[in-house]
Amino acid sequence: MPKQEFPFPMPNGWFCITRSHELKVGDVQSLKFCEKEVVAFRTESGTPTVLDAFCPHLGAHLGEGGCVKGETIECPFHAWRWNADGTCAEIPYAKNFPPKAKETKIFNYPVVEVNGFIWAWHHLHKEEPTWEVPEIEGFNGDDEKWGKVYHYDYNINTVLQEIAENDVDQAHFPKVHGSPSLPETEAITEGIYKKTIAETLMDPSNDSVSEEHKVKDHGMFTTTFTRESWGLGTVGLKMINLPPSGGEFIMVNASCPVDNSNSILRWSMRVSKDIEDELGMAIIDGIANGVLDDMPIWDNKSYVADPILCDGDGPINKFRKWVSQFYSEPIQN
Repeated sequence: MPKQEFPFPMPNGWFCITRSHELKVGDVQSLKFCEKEVVAFRTESGTPTVLDAFCPHLGAHLGEGGCVKGETIECPFHAWRWNADGTCAEIPYAKNFPPKAKETKIFNYPVVEVNGFIWAWHHLHKEEPTWEVPEIEGFNGDDEKWGKVYHYDYNINTVLQEIAENDVDQAHFPKVHGSPSLPETEAITEGIYKKTIAETLMDPSNDSVSEEHKVKDHGMFTTTFTRESWGLGTVGLKMINLPPSGGEFIMVNASCPVDNSNSILRWSMRVSKDIEDELGMAIIDGIANGVLDDMPIWDNKSYVADPILCDGDGPINKFRKWVSQFYSEPIQN
């Protein structure tokens, strides 16, 4: 079956290019980002940089054989060097620096490094960032309270709006994820910020938990499940009052639109140390595996612009109104 393309342009916002520890000093990565070929590299001073991938000289892909030289990336074709701001730094064999080379600039994406991820700003019309990526508790050196960080990456055959809509689609949890109850979801929106709060039952021995991590002698329990979103790219998730000690779970979902039918989710999760050796791994494993239940749906579903909704579906229309702000109309040629 051909992949479905959705009726949305690439969204505006901060999106995850890669994890911080996966782009070391001198590393170069070739990536697809918001339908563009880009190159990500870390200069010798440690600065993460993202540029459009193709050298303006004769079109070589800077991410395929390019290398870091000081604070520049060197083209694999003719060794032209390009600064982190996209300007030409050096042409090794030219006696005279061409005026056109001085005027040429490869598009450089605004980049920040926070929460253990490298984020690039995408705007359809190349406008500057209008908000900051927030620091999320437990992922910026505040480790005293928290256990080990677990990383999970997923290649998803759909767009970020479809994935994010699951947060408010409360009726799918019993059917798709085997949740023991229908969570009552409240959605609060303010500008680019969205918060959903759900009281939900959890079962640490359900089918989403791998056999090695199930806590079979533990009963179901109720927890407060809070998701905070800043645009479509950054989600922080927290659960509190986890037994037996009232422990906590936290997670960052760092999303990336690849193109109009593919996305990457990068999740980092951890629990407080007081439940790390008891219930914590069952919770982490169950959530990590839970997204696998959604994938067959996303692989095959169609987007319904005017759905038939009922009172148990959750605030889907409220979500769609909120998410519409992250799209710009394409410029007509």
